[in-house]
Amino acid sequence: MNRQFALVLITVAAVFAATTAIAQQHRPYDQVMKDVGATWASLKKNLDSNSGAAAAEDAAKLQGLFAEVQGFWAPLNTNDALNLAKRAQEGAAAIGAAAKSNNMKAALDSYAATQKNCGNCHLAHREDTGKGGFLIRP
Repeated sequence: MNRQFALVLITVAAVFAATTAIAQQHRPYDQVMKDVGATWASLKKNLDSNSGAAAAEDAAKLQGLFAEVQGFWAPLNTNDALNLAKRAQEGAAAIGAAAKSNNMKAALDSYAATQKNCGNCHLAHREDTGKGGFLIRP
C-alpha cells in the first residue's frame, strides 16, 4: 500500500511539474515583454548605482526572458526576430559578465548595444494601436 501511495504521489508531482514548465514556456508574449521591461529598468538602475551583483542577477534573468522571446518567434519562422532575440541573450550575458567583475563601463556599453538591438525588433515587429497597446507583426 505504501508503494502504491508513493507511486501516485510521484506521478502527481511529475504531472504538476510538467504542467508548470509548459505554462511557463507558453506565457503570453505581452507578459514576457512586461517582465523584460521591468527587469531592464531594474538593470539600468543597478548599473547606474554601481551595484554589480544586483545588475548581474538582472542580466541573468533577462537571458531567460529573451530565451522565452526567442521561443515565441521560433514557430513563426521570423528569422530576424529570432536573431535579434539571440543577440539580446548574448548582450545580457555580456552585461552580466561585466557587472559581475564590476566593470561598469563595459556593462553600460553592452547595455546600450543591447538596447539598440531591442529597439530594432520593436521597430520591425511592433505596431502601436494608439489605444495604449501594441500589435505584434511577424
